[in-house]
Amino acid sequence: MRPTNITAGGAKLQHDLKALRAKWDQTRDEWDDAVSRDFEAKQLVPLEQAVAQAMHGIDGLSQFLSRMIKEIGPEE
Repeated sequence: MRPTNITAGGAKLQHDLKALRAKWDQTRDEWDDAVSRDFEAKQLVPLEQAVAQAMHGIDGLSQFLSRMIKEIGPEE
C-alpha cells in the first residue's frame, strides 16, 4: 500500500466535505429555522469534526507508512 493512496483518499474526503458545506450554506440561505439549525448542529458539525479527526489519522498513517517503506525498501 502506498501512502499516496491514503492521502489521495483523504484529499477526496476533504474536497467532498467542502462541497457539502458549500451546498449546505446555499440551502441555509433559503431554509433557516430551528430544524435547519438542529440539522447543522447535530449532523453537519459532527461530520466536519469526524473528518478532521480522520484526516489527522490519515496523515499519521501516511507518515508511518513512508518511514516503513524507507526502512524495508519499496514494494516489488
